[in-house]
Amino acid sequence: MGSRVTRRDFLKIGAAGVASAVLAGCQSPRRWVELEPYVRPPEEQLAGVATWFASTCRQCPAGCGIVVRIMNGRALKIEGNPEHPLNCGKLCARGQAGLQLLYNPDRLRGPVGQAQRGARAFQALEWNEAVNRLYTGLSDAGPNSAIWLGSTTSGHLHDLFQRLTTALGAPDPLVYDLYGALSGYRELAGDDGALPVFDMGRSDVVVSFGANILGPWLSAVRYGVEYGDFRSQPLGKRGYLVQMEPRMSITGAVADRWLPIRPGTEGQVAAAVLQIMASQGLGSGDRASRASTLAAQIDLGQIASDSELSPAQLEDLARLFAAGEHPLAIPGGHLDGQAMAAVQALNAVAGSRQVSLDPPLPALVRPQISPYSDVQGLMDRMRAGKIQVLLIHGTNPAYDLPPTAGFSEALSNVPLVASFAPLVDETAVQADLILPDRTYLESWGYEVVSPGISRPIVGSQQPVVTPVFDARSTADVLLTVARGIPAAAASMPWPDEVAFLKELITGLPPGAAGGSGTEVLWARFLQHGGWWTASAPASPPPGPVSSQPIGVPAPQVQGPEEQYPYFLHLYMSDMLSDGRGANQPWLQGSPEPMTTMAWQTWVEMHPTTAQELGIEDGDVVRLTSPHGTLEAPVYVYPAIRPDTVAVPTGQGHTDLGRYAQERGDNPLALVGAEARSGGSLAWSNLRVRIEPTGQSVAMARFENRIGVTEGFINQGFPG
Repeated sequence: MGSRVTRRDFLKIGAAGVASAVLAGCQSPRRWVELEPYVRPPEEQLAGVATWFASTCRQCPAGCGIVVRIMNGRALKIEGNPEHPLNCGKLCARGQAGLQLLYNPDRLRGPVGQAQRGARAFQALEWNEAVNRLYTGLSDAGPNSAIWLGSTTSGHLHDLFQRLTTALGAPDPLVYDLYGALSGYRELAGDDGALPVFDMGRSDVVVSFGANILGPWLSAVRYGVEYGDFRSQPLGKRGYLVQMEPRMSITGAVADRWLPIRPGTEGQVAAAVLQIMASQGLGSGDRASRASTLAAQIDLGQIASDSELSPAQLEDLARLFAAGEHPLAIPGGHLDGQAMAAVQALNAVAGSRQVSLDPPLPALVRPQISPYSDVQGLMDRMRAGKIQVLLIHGTNPAYDLPPTAGFSEALSNVPLVASFAPLVDETAVQADLILPDRTYLESWGYEVVSPGISRPIVGSQQPVVTPVFDARSTADVLLTVARGIPAAAASMPWPDEVAFLKELITGLPPGAAGGSGTEVLWARFLQHGGWWTASAPASPPPGPVSSQPIGVPAPQVQGPEEQYPYFLHLYMSDMLSDGRGANQPWLQGSPEPMTTMAWQTWVEMHPTTAQELGIEDGDVVRLTSPHGTLEAPVYVYPAIRPDTVAVPTGQGHTDLGRYAQERGDNPLALVGAEARSGGSLAWSNLRVRIEPTGQSVAMARFENRIGVTEGFINQGFPG
C-alpha cells in the first residue's frame, strides 16, 4: 500500500531526500536485461546466444502477440508469437518495424516543458518537478480535468486513468483517434466495447461491402489467417469472395469478383439483395421468409442507377449469397448505422453463425472508442473554459481531426495541457508539459483483444529491454500523483504498476496454460504472451437486427456535383495506417502493395479521367472540397472509378520526428467537422474538384510505368 501524502507535503518535495522515496513508484522493478555492451554481463546470459521475450504489438489496436529477439541486451528482431491464438505466429510489416520506434533518434530523453505553446523551445525538467506540476494542476482543476486516450492505450492505463477521473469527479476518459474513426464499428459493438468477430475461415461465400479485410482494418494479420482457411477448406472446397468498393484495395485484388460501386451506396446494395431474395424466394430453409420480414419496398431500378450495378449484377449477387451454405456479409467501417443494419440483416436472413462478439472478461478493461459527438462535446467544454487540465495519451488529435473541427483553437483555452507522447507530435507541440511514456517494447500492460476469435484473449505486455532513455511509465506517474489526492490514493493504492497488473492478471480464471498460485500464474502470463481459454466458448451475436423492414436512403454527399464533380475516397495506408507509422523509415520506404508508392502523398486517378484533364503521372493537382484544399502528385491508377479520386492517409506531419515531417499533405484537410448518423465523423461522403497546378514532381515508386497509361485507356473502365 502506498503512503498518503498531503498537498502541502507533496509540494515540498525537492530533488533530494524525500523525493526519491515518493517517486519510487515511478520506477518499474529493474529487469536483468541490459543494453550492450555489457560491462558485467549477467550469469544467465551467454554471449552470442539470443533470448526471446513474449509481448504484445502496439503498432495498431489489433493486439497481435509478438516475440522479440534479444542479443546482448539489444532488441534485434520482432516476430509473431506462434502460441498466440489471434495471429498464430504471423506478423505484418508494421509489427516488424516496431524496433524503429524503440530506437528512434527523435524520442524525448526525458520530461520537458515550454513557456509558449507551439514555440518548440522545450526546456528539460527533472521528473520530480514535472510530476509536481502535473499534481498541482490536477488538484486545482478537480472535476474540470479531462483525459483523452487513443485506441492503443493499454487496458491497465485506461483503468488507472478511469480511477483518477472518478476520484477527481471528472468525466470518463475519452477514447478517440483516427484509427478508431476510420475503422469504426460502434453500431455493432457490444455494451462493453466488444467488436464484431467475422468468422471468415468457416464461410463459403463472403460479400464485403467496402471492408478492406486484408488491409489495416480490424486485424489485418488475423484476417490474413482467416483468408487462408477460407481459400483452403476441407475436401478441396474454395471460398468465393466478392469485394465492393470504388477503389481496388489489396482485398479487391485477391477477390473472385470486384465490383466498383459508387461511393456510399453499399447499404442500398445490401437492401436490394434482401429484396431480391424475398421477392424470388431465394435460399434454402426459411431464408426467403426471413428476407420477406426484413426487406423493404424499394426501387431496384433506382438502386441500380445509384450504385451503377446493373439489375442483372444485383440478382447474381443475391443468388450467390442465397446459395451459400455458410454465407457471410461484412460491412466496411465507414458505413453509417442504416447501412450497417442492412448488411447485418443479410447475415440474419442467412442464419449465419459467422458473426459474433468477443465474450466479456471480468475485472479487465476493454477500452471502447468514443463517438465523434463526444469529441465535439469535449471541445465545446474546452472552448467554454470549463476544462482546466487536459491529459493526452496515445493519440494525436491535432493531426487526427479535420482542421475545421477547431481542436487547436479549443486547446488554447485550456490552462494546462500535458502529453505523454514519447516523440513530439502535432498535439504535444501545443502542450505545456510532456512526460514521455516508454514505448511498448519497454513497458508493462495488457490488451483485451477485440476483435479476437470468439474466445477471451488477454495479451501480455512486458519490457524486453531496459528503457533506452529517461522515460517513465505513465502508470507509475499516475500512481505517484494519486498519493497526494485522498480519493485517488484510496482507489489506487498500489506501489507501482507491476503490483497493480499482477493483482489483476492473477485474479483471472484458469487459462489454457494452467497453473496455480500468484507467482506461477504471473510467470506463465509473461512466458506465453498472455492468457486465453483452452477452447472457444459460445459468444453472443451483435445487437439484434430490427424486425421492421430495412430501407437505406440514397447517400447524402457533401458538395454539389456541379461544383465538385468527383467523389473523394480516403483510405488508410497499408504501411503508415493512420499516420502513427510515419516516424519509422522502414514503413515510409516500403512500397504500398497496390501502387508501389512510398515517402509521399499522392492522388489516384483513373486513366480516362487523367486523359480528359490532360494529366500524367507526377503532375501536381489541387483537390478542393467544401472544407479545404490539398495539393499532391497524381498516380494514374486503372482500378478506380473514373468519377472518383483516392488519397491515402498517413502523411502530412508537421512534427513526429525527422522521418515524418514535411512529407506530403494530410488528407483530413479536405474533411468537414460534421457527425453522421450514429455519432461518427462524416468522412466518406465527400466530393471534390480537380485543378492542375502546372507543376510536376518525381514519384517515389518501384514500378516501371512507361506506356502503361495508354494501354489502360484503350482497355476502358474495369468492371
